[in-house]
Amino acid sequence: MSGRRMMYRKEIYWELACWEWKKLCRVPMLYVFFALCIVFNMQLVLGERYGEDYVAYVKQVRRDAGSRMGDAFWERVESFSDGEEKERLLRETKGAQDIFEAYDALDTAALIVNKYRMDGWTAAALGHKYQKQARRIQKLAASDASMDVGAAGMTKTIFDALFEKLCRAVLTEGLLLAVFAALFCSGSEQFERTWQLVYTSRRGRSVQREKLLAGLLFAAAMYVLLALVSCAVFAGSWRLGEIWETHMSTQFYDAYSMGIRLPFVPWADFTMRGYLAAVLLLGLVLAVVFYLLGYLAGLLAKNSYAGFAAVFVASALNLEVIMLAGNAGSWGIYEAAMWTPAGVWLLHPLWFTDMGIHAVIPWQECAAAALCLVAAAVLLSCGFCYYNRKDLK
Repeated sequence: MSGRRMMYRKEIYWELACWEWKKLCRVPMLYVFFALCIVFNMQLVLGERYGEDYVAYVKQVRRDAGSRMGDAFWERVESFSDGEEKERLLRETKGAQDIFEAYDALDTAALIVNKYRMDGWTAAALGHKYQKQARRIQKLAASDASMDVGAAGMTKTIFDALFEKLCRAVLTEGLLLAVFAALFCSGSEQFERTWQLVYTSRRGRSVQREKLLAGLLFAAAMYVLLALVSCAVFAGSWRLGEIWETHMSTQFYDAYSMGIRLPFVPWADFTMRGYLAAVLLLGLVLAVVFYLLGYLAGLLAKNSYAGFAAVFVASALNLEVIMLAGNAGSWGIYEAAMWTPAGVWLLHPLWFTDMGIHAVIPWQECAAAALCLVAAAVLLSCGFCYYNRKDLK
C-alpha cells in the first residue's frame, strides 16, 4: 500500500506541476516582455554592424592561409590579389609578435597591488592567483594563442558586440524573466483571489512546491530560447564562419579591469564558440539563483510587487557596497561583496579569466555562482518552513 501511495503522490505532484506550468504559459505579459527583449537584442546586433566586407575577406584568408600569423601566413597573404582589404590586413598583422613570450603574470600582480595599495590577505591571495596564471601563460605561449589572426582589426568590435553587449543583455533579460516567473508562481493565488481556498490547510500550502518546479522549468526554457534566438540573429547577421574558431587569447582582444588593460587570459583554452557556450551556461545557473531568490521574496512579501522591490533593492545595495568599498580601498569588503549574485552578474564580461582585482582565486565566478546557488536553495528551504507556519491574511 505504501508503494502505491508513493506512486499516487508522484503522479499528483507532476500533474499539479503541469497545471501550474500551463497557468504560467497563459500569462500574456511574460510573452510581451520576451518579445520586447528579442526586438531590443535585434536592434543591438543590427544597429552596430559594419565592416562586413572586411570580415568576409579575413574569413576567406583564414580558410586559405591559416589562422596563425607568422612568416608563412604573410607570404600567402602577399600572394593574394591586391585590394584594400589585403592592405588593411597586412597593415594590422605584419610584424606581430607573440605577446605571451614576454608577458609576466607576477608583474601584473605587482602592478595591481601597487596601483590600488592593497595589503594583507587580499594582496597575498592576488599574488597566489597570478602565480597560477603564470603556468597558464606558458601554455598559451607554447601554442601561439596570441598569434591567432581572429578577425584582425575587427576582432574587438565583434567580440565586444557579442560578449560585452549582446550576452550582457541576454543575461540581464534572463534574470528579469526568472524573477517575474518566480513572483507570478508564488503569488498567483493572490492574483486570482483563491488563496483563502488553497492555503487554508498545510497540504494546500505545499502546492508551492509544484509551483516552484513549474516556474523554474519555465524560466529556464525562456532563458534558453532567448539566448538561442539572440545568438542566431547575431550569427546570421555577421556570418563569421571560421572566425568562430578564434582563440579567445588573440592579441586583438584584451580585458579592461579598473583602469588596467590586460591580455584576455581564460583559465582554459576557449574558442569564440566555446566561450559563448560557457558564458550562456553560467548565465543559466545565475538565472536559477535569481529565480530561487525571487521565489523566496514572493513567499515572504505580502504581494509580488513588494517581492520584486525586495529583490531589486537588495541587488542595488549589493552593487552600491561594491562601488563604495572599491572607492574607499576597503579591499576585504570589496572582494567579499563579489561573492554575491549581483557581483557575479557585474563581472560578466570577464568570466573565466583572472578578472584582475575583482577576483582572488581562479574560476572565482564559477565558485561564487555555486555558492550562491547553494545559499539560495538553503534560504528558500527556510522560507518554506516559515511560510508553512505563518498566518496568511
